Amino acid sequence: MPKEKLCVLLGGAGNQDGAAMNDRDWVQSARGGDEDAFARLVRRHSGGLHRAVARILADDAEAWDIVQMAFMRAWQRLDRYDPRYSFATWLYRIGTNLAIDLLRSRGSRERAHKAGTEHRLRLVGQGEGANARVDSLEADGILRQLVEILTPQQRSAFVLREMEGLETAEVAEVLGCTATTVRNHIFQARKALRQELKRRFPEYLPVSERG
Repeated sequence: MPKEKLCVLLGGAGNQDGAAMNDRDWVQSARGGDEDAFARLVRRHSGGLHRAVARILADDAEAWDIVQMAFMRAWQRLDRYDPRYSFATWLYRIGTNLAIDLLRSRGSRERAHKAGTEHRLRLVGQGEGANARVDSLEADGILRQLVEILTPQQRSAFVLREMEGLETAEVAEVLGCTATTVRNHIFQARKALRQELKRRFPEYLPVSERG
């Protein structure tokens, strides 16, 4: 698929066509050279992939670059797609791996506080009190500052499982690891976030935990 056509598709309106059509059918057609079939896959999945990658990278513009690269790579490797699995999971694995590679290449996480996230501090801990009362926008701003401490793997697992709502098994498939490893990444992420919250923003913890 020409890069120019892909750019046009990524600028489109999103998932508006053929919701009843199965991804696997479109992949099968695309394997035969049907660019329109692949275009439908792009329109269906570009928004969700961009949202996840943007949260991992902390950069909306770079996320679109990764999304474009992911779809180009998917187009080039359609023969490797195993129809026993979800096309979305396969695509997210490509995009997430590209995002992780980019994070590692940065050499720092100085811009990680810019990450777009709609998640709440309740993911850091389940305590009531100050956490329950914090304004959602304020909580988002604080979490954006905290997530910079996470490793790429922790951050990817946290975003995909806790923010995108993927099942643990799906996250494991995307990241190419076991479900146990995913759970460990999320556990370590929550632990690190809570420690950082206590260090930098203790006023948002229940009084009993402020030490």
